[in-house]
Amino acid sequence: MGATGAVGNQLVELLETRAFPKGELRLFAMATETTSTIEIEDAEFEVEEFSAPEELRGFDLAFLAVPERAANDIIAARPGPLLIDLSGATRMPTGQPIVSPGITSRERITELRGKMVFETPHPASHALATILRAIGIETGFVAATLMMGASAGGRDRITKTAEESADLLSGSLDLEETEYQRAFNILTSDVDRHVSEVVRAQCAALMGNAPGNVPTLSVQVLSAPILHGSVLSIQLPPSEEAASYAERLRAAPGILFVEDIRPIGVIDALGQEAIVVKLDRQPGGTALFAAFDNARLAALIAIWIAENLLLTSH
Repeated sequence: MGATGAVGNQLVELLETRAFPKGELRLFAMATETTSTIEIEDAEFEVEEFSAPEELRGFDLAFLAVPERAANDIIAARPGPLLIDLSGATRMPTGQPIVSPGITSRERITELRGKMVFETPHPASHALATILRAIGIETGFVAATLMMGASAGGRDRITKTAEESADLLSGSLDLEETEYQRAFNILTSDVDRHVSEVVRAQCAALMGNAPGNVPTLSVQVLSAPILHGSVLSIQLPPSEEAASYAERLRAAPGILFVEDIRPIGVIDALGQEAIVVKLDRQPGGTALFAAFDNARLAALIAIWIAENLLLTSH
């Protein structure tokens, strides 16, 4: 579901490149004016217009890469397949199982077999929890700034930011009174504040809710004038354990630890399934730079859930 979106495209590509076992793959979009297709390497896939949840009957698995309202309608209809709801990334934990690769234990996976609806966390929640877990941060204070590119808002946001950038460079930008310039600008809004609350709550849920097992998190979210990818800047206070952070990050699954002195940026993470991390130890604490491809990471988390909960149970 939502195959033509930024995350939907990544889902289709990963289903192919990871050789996900399947008998039939059908791609849907919520509304299409004309028949569209998606090309992955040498294969071409037709995208159909979705009309009703009943179309999903007979399938084992459905990825819901659609807005929350559309996902809720499908979940309420209970059409039959295991539903992996990617719209869960945009809201506070609802009580549905929330799991993530490299964080959720095998024991927890075993407990959850038989559940029919799973919510994926925000990619930033996964990235932050993965890094903190890798270096063993369970208590204390952690400050993080999340800078989200246009792809976090979907394909329409990417197109809008690109068009604004072109108009600015040509001197022809003309915004409506209710619009706010995103191109060549860093901004914060009420929507970004909501994302910060979601990331904090989801990160706590992923790391475990027992008192003393989750650090105190302060997360600020900014919209950055880039088209793809997101960046986390994490600040940690001084610690006797800081000397071991590099070794722990180097060994952690899902992390690509960069140790050389070359510059790194968000473009180094695009197309990567790992979180690119660089560490800077300072007298006043430790600063971490983490870049990730949010659309690809969101798709990867969803497919990992299917691989562990559906395939292994058959």
